[in-house]
Amino acid sequence: MQPLANLSDTEARKITFLLTDVDDTITTKGKLRPVALGALYRLEEVGIRTICVTGGSAGWGDTYLRQWPIEAVLSESGAVCLYREHGAIRHFVHPSIVQEGYQERVQAMIQRVLSSVDGAKVSSDQFARIFDVAFDHGSEPPFLPELGIDKIVEICRDMGAGTAVSSIHVNAWFGSFDKYEGSRAFFSQVLGIDEHNMLKTGCYCGDAPNDQVMFSRFPVSFGVGSIKRRIDAMQFLPTYIAENEGGEGFSEIVDTLLSKRG
Repeated sequence: MQPLANLSDTEARKITFLLTDVDDTITTKGKLRPVALGALYRLEEVGIRTICVTGGSAGWGDTYLRQWPIEAVLSESGAVCLYREHGAIRHFVHPSIVQEGYQERVQAMIQRVLSSVDGAKVSSDQFARIFDVAFDHGSEPPFLPELGIDKIVEICRDMGAGTAVSSIHVNAWFGSFDKYEGSRAFFSQVLGIDEHNMLKTGCYCGDAPNDQVMFSRFPVSFGVGSIKRRIDAMQFLPTYIAENEGGEGFSEIVDTLLSKRG
């Protein structure tokens, strides 16, 4: 990882899309603070289209899209994208999802995890999720130890689910997608932009192990400062790293990007 100062003017000027995680990347201790909201507006003002890519629920995604100056929200680790079209909010569901019988498979997975892992619990916003299951390990106390997190991942994968571990949740789903595949499908099928141009004109911001798939693909990627604490659990790291954490780190990234654009 390199300091933000090493971002070149050429790299910065190519960016027309900024894709970003939400929890602990834009937010700070669960809250969107003025420093991060201001950064989102600065991106909008210069014509950089922001897309949130999150393991968070579609319900939260709907709220973000209505309240923040952003282009779209890819929710539930790539399962569903909410975006505006001619003023109306539309849903794009990843084509790998087989909706028939989906909820039955979800309930069976939840029951097995809760009965097998001491202290396991679903996220308090599970009611707002369409396809994803979020097992809370770090959002609300009591927090789950690493062994519990690992056990949840093992059970979910044994049942055929994809998984990702964020700074607050273990996300699990049925379908061939993740943050990257969800982004690629949305860009191609909704925006009409192929993978090559998505990577050429886009960058990604994140903070946690579930952002690795994005760090591994986007040539220009950024981490907020808190990612330093998770290096040992990660194989792929961002190209550049901010000094500050959370929303302050995100604002630092945005200010560097805009200053390098001239």
